[in-house]
Amino acid sequence: MRYDQIIYYPPFERHSLLLQVSCGCSYNQCAFCNMYKTVDFELIPLKQIIADLQQAAGYNPVFLIGGEPLCLSFEQMREILVQIKKYLPYCACVSMYASIKNLRDKSIEQLKELHRLGLGFLYIGLESGSDRILQQMKKGHTCAEAVEQLKKLNEAQIPFNSILIYGLGGAGTAKENAQASARMLNQVRSANIIMMNLTVFPDTELEKWCRDGSFIQASGRERIEELAYLLEELDVTTPTGFSTSHVTNPVMVTGTLPYDKEKMLEGIYAMLGTGKESDLHGIVSVSDAAVER
Repeated sequence: MRYDQIIYYPPFERHSLLLQVSCGCSYNQCAFCNMYKTVDFELIPLKQIIADLQQAAGYNPVFLIGGEPLCLSFEQMREILVQIKKYLPYCACVSMYASIKNLRDKSIEQLKELHRLGLGFLYIGLESGSDRILQQMKKGHTCAEAVEQLKKLNEAQIPFNSILIYGLGGAGTAKENAQASARMLNQVRSANIIMMNLTVFPDTELEKWCRDGSFIQASGRERIEELAYLLEELDVTTPTGFSTSHVTNPVMVTGTLPYDKEKMLEGIYAMLGTGKESDLHGIVSVSDAAVER
């Protein structure tokens, strides 16, 4: 296997074959992200991908490595899926990271075809439902565009995790970010809603803003309040996992919406009710049903 960079993959894919199809991120402009700042974007030649597949007999499922492999054209992605099916005929699911931008040039019929060939799951960094915050963080899409593209995935029956960042708007924006994100999420069908706590990484525009004072980070209390605001406003109609299990989070809240909504909120309210900043970490509410893809 060829791995030419630091490998990023979701914890849910820890047992998957990691197949590199691209290096870096084709967009690479998000103000908060440093994952690929020093990596030049390139596509891995199909010949190399096939050579890797020939070494991988027996692996199942497959996770495609790269910042956003779905930036490949429909024809390129279709050929990769065909080759995976050829060399790994028992592979039940191919998954990858994706962005809203990647979906714009793919029709519903094309997405259905990719799904038929094995594309089984996507991890999509939505980050926020607030257009102001999305623009500030240079995410490259609007809330309306996100809803439009995610509905295409719903129609193509490709499940996805919606990944959001709380605290992304900075101090004083907890309710704005939470309510806008909930309005967005309520319009689509996510498999899971995965929450990440804002982390200021070095060598990012966000770090510069924090240093010069143009961005003030939300306090720990504000961030936990934002989780509560979000859960209060979420009104999903199909079973949807909710999790703060990512390593960036100070609290562990997991459950299945809408069934565990009140239980999760009770745990967050209890934590906030102590009035102590030192209490704003730990396990808040964990459902018996683990959030997995």
